[in-house]
Amino acid sequence: MKRRYVAIDFETMDTWRATVCSIGIAVIKDNKITDTFYSLICPPSKDENYYCCKVHGLSYKDVKNSPSFQEIWEMIDKKYIKGSPLIAHNVGFEKSCINECNSEFGTNNKYEYVDTLKLGRRLLTELPNHQLDTVCEALGYHLKNHHNALDDAMACAEIFIRLNKKYRKVLNG
Repeated sequence: MKRRYVAIDFETMDTWRATVCSIGIAVIKDNKITDTFYSLICPPSKDENYYCCKVHGLSYKDVKNSPSFQEIWEMIDKKYIKGSPLIAHNVGFEKSCINECNSEFGTNNKYEYVDTLKLGRRLLTELPNHQLDTVCEALGYHLKNHHNALDDAMACAEIFIRLNKKYRKVLNG
């Protein structure tokens, strides 16, 4: 794999996708994670969904002094993404977070996406489900802190790397 990819994960404060409260990024080059980034993010609303917060353990108090999505996204795009395809597990969620946040703040960015959930379903048909932790376990990767945005992004990157090594012809056409 010569191409550069960026695994990304968001956690949200509410069911509204623009309420991103943390972001994790893992840059992949030559089948290795070469850089990572993590930040808490202050969402545009103080509203908290009990179930969302219970999943990741963050509250508005934890993120209220953090930068907004708008304040850090341009830096993330220029320093980490750099036009690379974005990888996520269940990419629809991350894609909707990016679209909602960019819509909320008046920016518009188009990205190419790769979904490790779909890859797992296609290539690991024997699994009982294809949740992030299940796929990680099947591929021999220990997911340390599920629903921490950086740990989830790194897990997603490892899934992509390991699937690429095992199924190179399938992934590369």
